[in-house]
Amino acid sequence: MMKIVFIGSFGLKKIKEYKGAFAEKIEFFDKIESFIEGLHPNKDCKYLIFIDREYAKNAQTLKDLTIAKGISSRIFVNVPNVDLSIDSSRIISFDFDRYGGIANFLSNIEKQSSRFVGTSEFIRKLREDMIFFSFSNLNVFISGETGTGKSLAAQIIHYISNRRGQRFLELNCSNVPEDLLESELFGHAKGAFTNAYTEKKGLLEETDKGTIFLDEIGEMAPHVQSKLLKVIENHKFMPVGSNKEINIDVRFCAATNQDPNLHVREDLFQRIAEVRIEMIPLRERKEDIPFLIDHFLAAANYTIKFENFSDEVKNAFFRHKYPGNIRELRNIITRFVEFSEIPGNEKITQYDPNAFAKHELTERFITSMADLYMEQSEPVNVLFKRIRAKLEREVTRRVLDSYKWDKNLAAKKMGVSRKTIDNMIKKYDLDKRKAKISVRNTKVSGSNRTI
Repeated sequence: MMKIVFIGSFGLKKIKEYKGAFAEKIEFFDKIESFIEGLHPNKDCKYLIFIDREYAKNAQTLKDLTIAKGISSRIFVNVPNVDLSIDSSRIISFDFDRYGGIANFLSNIEKQSSRFVGTSEFIRKLREDMIFFSFSNLNVFISGETGTGKSLAAQIIHYISNRRGQRFLELNCSNVPEDLLESELFGHAKGAFTNAYTEKKGLLEETDKGTIFLDEIGEMAPHVQSKLLKVIENHKFMPVGSNKEINIDVRFCAATNQDPNLHVREDLFQRIAEVRIEMIPLRERKEDIPFLIDHFLAAANYTIKFENFSDEVKNAFFRHKYPGNIRELRNIITRFVEFSEIPGNEKITQYDPNAFAKHELTERFITSMADLYMEQSEPVNVLFKRIRAKLEREVTRRVLDSYKWDKNLAAKKMGVSRKTIDNMIKKYDLDKRKAKISVRNTKVSGSNRTI
């Protein structure tokens, strides 16, 4: 649960254009005392508090009060001609008329946090945590299975934060050979090693004042982890083969889909995991699946939605375990709209290019039969029996014809026993000789048309 509070006479005028909905409530107070009087401990509530310049001197007192009461808050102070910044006491200052005004400032927060799609309790809390972690200089560690959105979480935190105007760089440590990773991160001097013909800036220097996301940090070699720890502690380092020290101001986000206790140095983990986010797998929040599917379909310019799917298709999407999580769901949706392939648990997924057409044909058939029944007076069980008999006879005849009346193959195709096939032939008076005559007549007729 998140609340937005404005303290000072500026509030209503500044916020009137904001139409967002990520906060449960927006409140306005003319005086800071009025807000404090009604402030009660609530561990489940988070506050974004905007204070006009007339109360700037009270910001630290208010911050201390919310901490003492166990209330999560981020306090923003209106300071003329100042860009978004966080001071040593974790008070956030900026000119409220910058960044398009308060309404646009809040809209950007909502736009970024809403990049995680869904309505589950996990998604609600994740959005709130990302917003709060954004307005902090603490390093963030994100854990979770592959495909759960660890990289996206790091991006959102950066683009909400006071570093939003600076660079966000991402490095997957498992994709860089061990002997090159140190150079990639810290850079190198000319002649530092074979083929180092020129000086190279490392990603840390390139990201100065911004955010770097180190994915699969557990794949980083121990000696590189040791050097990275010193950078986090001292905010400076020397490129490979250089004696020149470089100072940096970088916020670190890191992630792994493995147990960090087994793959990351304990002292490094403690410094890089000042705050933690645990991404749960999609199979544990299946109520978000319809919203994710609608999101992926809309992104591909389809107007169809999850609610338009047949029950069979819906159930298939809910039953699937999604070992690849959101990334896998996105790929499944791509295959579904291209080939009508629905998710399954088979190792090799079989798809039928005509499956979606058959779903629609079945729906039209059912609708037509229901409309027809409304004009009849017979009991519904008589209708069902009659339709089943006609459908069963036609399917059996076509299968036998297609397999040249090989009854064993026909039984296998239909998933029934050989005896059942014999019973159907007898029941529906099917005749192999009539099938041959029919085929022969069709060929003659076709030949005449060609001529």
